[in-house]
Amino acid sequence: MAGDRRDEWIVVTEDAKTLPVIEILTGRGFITGKSGSGKSNTASVIAEELLEREYGLLIIDTEGEYYGLKEEFEMLHVGADDHCDEVVAAEDGHEIAVTALEGNVPVVLDVSGYFDADDAEAVIESVVTELYQLEKDVRKPFLLMVEEMQEYLPQTGGSTDLAALLERVAKRGRKRGLGICGMSQRPSSVDKDFITQCDWMVWHRLTWETDLNVVRNILGSEKATAIQDFEAGEGILMTDWDDTVERVKFKRKRTLDAGATPGLDRYEQGSDRGAATALADAASDQLSSLDVITTSANGSSDRTSGDDIGIETFDLEDEDGTDIEPDSLEAEELVEAYENEHRRAEVLAAEVEELRSILRTVDQQGSDSGRSRSRPQQTGRPQPPPRPADRDGVAGSLIELTQLVTYTARLVAYHLRLTMYRLRST
Repeated sequence: MAGDRRDEWIVVTEDAKTLPVIEILTGRGFITGKSGSGKSNTASVIAEELLEREYGLLIIDTEGEYYGLKEEFEMLHVGADDHCDEVVAAEDGHEIAVTALEGNVPVVLDVSGYFDADDAEAVIESVVTELYQLEKDVRKPFLLMVEEMQEYLPQTGGSTDLAALLERVAKRGRKRGLGICGMSQRPSSVDKDFITQCDWMVWHRLTWETDLNVVRNILGSEKATAIQDFEAGEGILMTDWDDTVERVKFKRKRTLDAGATPGLDRYEQGSDRGAATALADAASDQLSSLDVITTSANGSSDRTSGDDIGIETFDLEDEDGTDIEPDSLEAEELVEAYENEHRRAEVLAAEVEELRSILRTVDQQGSDSGRSRSRPQQTGRPQPPPRPADRDGVAGSLIELTQLVTYTARLVAYHLRLTMYRLRST
């Protein structure tokens, strides 16, 4: 573990702007900016730089977006979800604090999985209380990072035990070595006493008038006007130790961006799957639920599970017999595939009729020779779905294709039942 080296600095911006480690670890910081402005990226960059130098920190993660740090660093990820390293509750606060401070293990306290907000606050309060008390004896430079600060230390309605605790950390934690950094999208909603106590602040893009008023009060009208047009990652860095206020561009975090807003590519991937692959899965489920029952000449019955038939029976094909990969289907190809499947179903129906004719002949021969046979269980040949005169776009075609796949599954089961009966009868 790195020692208390007061001359060590971390690089946080694209042009190699540095911040003193000791001021970040033991000071009071505030990072703000609206969604998409780079607030969480800036917090992650600072965390990465500290973790790379093996300094201690604990992140209160409200959205489950900091577990990506584990991609590169040894950390303990705790919370209420199964994907966490450990599932914890309020009574685990002491153990978490000891692990972080005395065990030198960085911690992500992910509270996004707690269904009840009171449970989340209870865990946070327990952990922060233990950190504050332990630091009285340990006195190790350590940073507490709190996402969505306005939820726990709000401008109004903040008379909770947790709010009072965070205020105490902000006012008295530095003497024990415990620093705090609050992050928020809405500076107007965060307790102003906390903001004004901060000795370093980062202001990313803000547009709401109430938030801009906070900027005006602290940075002036000129900065409040400029900040509205900042690009993602741009911000105003304000530091008390050297009395500077400058516009900077923070570098990009290098670990997994777990907090990135999902893109439309997920719809594109899901669309293909929903159109064809999901239908194939549905057909597989339908087929698995079918039991093919065959009756032999001596009257015994055999049951064949649909799982033994195989979904490959329902692979889509072009007119020339070439397999179609479901994930490659576009809307027009999907309609064409439906037409092909309908023609295949008609051929199957004709084959079933032929088999039924053979079956009747075999039964007649058995009757003439004095042999008695048990007829297979009759459930009736499945009827193909009707072909409507028109469709309501691709959605209509998808519905028809779903009906056709289900019909085909039942038809194949019927087909197999008749075939096995014929083989056992000859």
